[in-house]
Amino acid sequence: MHRKKIRTLVLVGGFMAGGFLFGSTASAEGPTAAMLANTCAGCHGTNGVSGGPAMPSIAGFPATYFKAIMKEFKDGTRPSTIMGRLAKGYSDEEIALIADFFAKTKWSSANGHANSKNATVVDTALAAKGKKLATDSKCDKCHEDDGVFQDEDTPRVAGQWLDYLIIKMRDYRNPDMKVPQQKKMETAMEKLSLDDLLAVAHFYASNKK
Repeated sequence: MHRKKIRTLVLVGGFMAGGFLFGSTASAEGPTAAMLANTCAGCHGTNGVSGGPAMPSIAGFPATYFKAIMKEFKDGTRPSTIMGRLAKGYSDEEIALIADFFAKTKWSSANGHANSKNATVVDTALAAKGKKLATDSKCDKCHEDDGVFQDEDTPRVAGQWLDYLIIKMRDYRNPDMKVPQQKKMETAMEKLSLDDLLAVAHFYASNKK
């Protein structure tokens, strides 16, 4: 075989081998944060912006809070239907990647979705009552700025789906659920009836800023 042709074949073979090698290395590095976070879209919507009234938006959640919640799902201390099983499928490192991804994603309130017509409509009178109840019960000590504020211990509640907020209010009041919560929140909620909590849910759902 001609020397020039042999040299060409060697070079091509080298590039092909290198390609396989680099491809193998990339695969060994594991999925990216975006790839991992994309698995959440089926329930929590694209980039964590929920498209269904029973599911919370998680876009913009503080990373520390997100990781804490996932740990509770993973070890079974936070009750769930499916999240507990899903959380067990991720390593702590993968959960940290997902948490960082959503922490950098812009929040979008639960309005303007294609299927928002299926959601419960916010009652303005109940929302006004809920605002007063939230103040009187000192909900605003943690959920500042009408529920917009969030930090490592406090998630944003303003602008979440009303249906989701109602579900969570009932879960927190259900002793059989044993949902982890701070003592001050438990104390505040004990002072409110289920009707009061419904009004508070309408209030927070109404604040979409």
